[in-house]
Formats: sequence, C-alpha cells, structure tokens
Amino acid sequence: MTEWVLHSGARPGGVARAQIRAVGLALRGPAMVAGGVLVLATALAVADMRGSTGFNFHPERWMVPGLSGLLLPMAVWRGEERFGPGFLWTLPVDRRGHALAKVGAGWVWLMAAVALFVLWLLAVALASGGNVLGPETLRMIPPLPYPGDGGLNPAAITPTAWTPNPVLWLVPFTAATAMYLLSSALALATPHPFRWLAGVLLTFFLIAMVSDAADADGVAQIPEYLVSLLVGGRYGLESVLIASTETLKVETRLTTGEMAVVWRGLPDPAQWARSTLLWTALAAAALWAAASRHRETRRA
Repeated sequence: MTEWVLHSGARPGGVARAQIRAVGLALRGPAMVAGGVLVLATALAVADMRGSTGFNFHPERWMVPGLSGLLLPMAVWRGEERFGPGFLWTLPVDRRGHALAKVGAGWVWLMAAVALFVLWLLAVALASGGNVLGPETLRMIPPLPYPGDGGLNPAAITPTAWTPNPVLWLVPFTAATAMYLLSSALALATPHPFRWLAGVLLTFFLIAMVSDAADADGVAQIPEYLVSLLVGGRYGLESVLIASTETLKVETRLTTGEMAVVWRGLPDPAQWARSTLLWTALAAAALWAAASRHRETRRA
C-alpha cells in the first residue's frame, strides 16, 4: 500500500487542533513566567510615567517579539525525541506532517503572545498620553559626514515632522515569525542545535584570534564583515527585527557637551518588507528541508 493509506486515519484539521492544545499545555510554564515579567514591566512603566512626557507607541522598535520567536522552539520541542522511534513518530500521521503541524501550533501561540505584547504597548501609550498615530518631530542629521571627536554641531540638526506608518506595526509579528521558522528549522535539522550554534560562534572567535595573532588584517575582518552584513546590512536581521531603527537612531554628543538622540534617516516600510520577505522565505525553505528529514519511509 501507499504511504497515504498508512496515514489515512488522521485528518489534518484534527491533527492541527490536537497539536495546538498539546503545545498550549506544554507552554504553560513559560507563559506564567512571561506573564510575571509583563506585570513587573507594567509596574515599572506606571512608575516611570510620573512626570514624563508620555510613552509613544512604536512596536517596530522592540526586539522582544523576534527574540521570543527565536527561543520559543526550545519550549515547543522540549522533552521530544525528535530523532529516533519516539512517541512523536508513533501517531497515525506522516512524520513530516506531524513535525510541521507542531511547528504551526507553536506559531499560533506565538502570534497570540505577540498580539498581547503589542496591545500592552498600546495600553501603556494611551495611559501615559503618548503618541499613537499623530505626527512627531525627529531631529534629523545628514547620513554623512559622521560627527568627529569634538561632537556634532547643533546647526547640522534639522527638526523634521514625521507621521508613524501603521504598516510598521506588523514588524513584531513578521519578526517573530521569521525567527521562529529559522529556530524551528534548526531544531528539526539536528538533534543538537546548541552544539551547532556554539560551533559557529567558536569558529568566528578562533578566526579572529588567530588572524589577530598573525597580524592578518584582511582575515581578521572577515568575521566582523559577515556579522555586519547579516545583522546591519541592507537586508540584514536588524531590518527584519526592528526595521533598522537602531541603525537610523543614534545618541551622540553635541559640541555644547549635551547628549542628543538624532536620526540619520527614517524607517523605510518598503525596505523592511523586502528584507522580511527574503528572510521568511529562506526560513520557510530551511524548515521544509529540515522537516523532510523526518518524512515517512515505511510502507504497509
């Protein structure tokens, strides 16, 4: 018989619902910890509101959703025997389909958590009288030249009116999704994902240390260049996670001696969309390839 007949007893909808319930139960512990952190953050935010000018609503500037997506697969697959004849693979569902269903269930709960986080940011902004949709005045400076050691001349700062684009409110959801798919792909690709991560980081450090000891400047710059390209490049992770706001917004010293937050440019929704599409597509392809390692090979 074919593989389809072997697994015809389970319907995809039922499998998905069962996985959502099972993953939800498995995430109760992390959810309680996250809830406690949120309560503490609320208390700190309320205390910080006193005498402040308000908390502006900018969900695209927070890395919490992306980091949550990166870490969540650890909780989703905790205790599962992903490789070998474990209980995970004894159910009447194709192995690849079962793995993808479990990943999808984790994503559903991740989106619910991200939505709660964004609503919390909105509630804090409204309670503090901060800006949500109204225009803001940003202190803009030219991208070049960069301020010297003497500081930035205040004359180079141009106050610019800018209205936040609601499209960027999607950043927390897309960032969490892309990171979750990447991390899930790694969890399904190898039984020891942390060893691979540690090995990559150790390789980078060894290259830097050896080349520095040998005064090989060109080689020493390879790890730094790769990190810069993957994180802060035009299509880097920073664009996916926070729409490049950390690169665009900098704190610098003025020639008057005071510190000021200035912007080298404005967040570009189109650039964010292209970066997000690229990384999400790569992550989805990696996840499919990793899940395909577990596809059913038995025959009835």
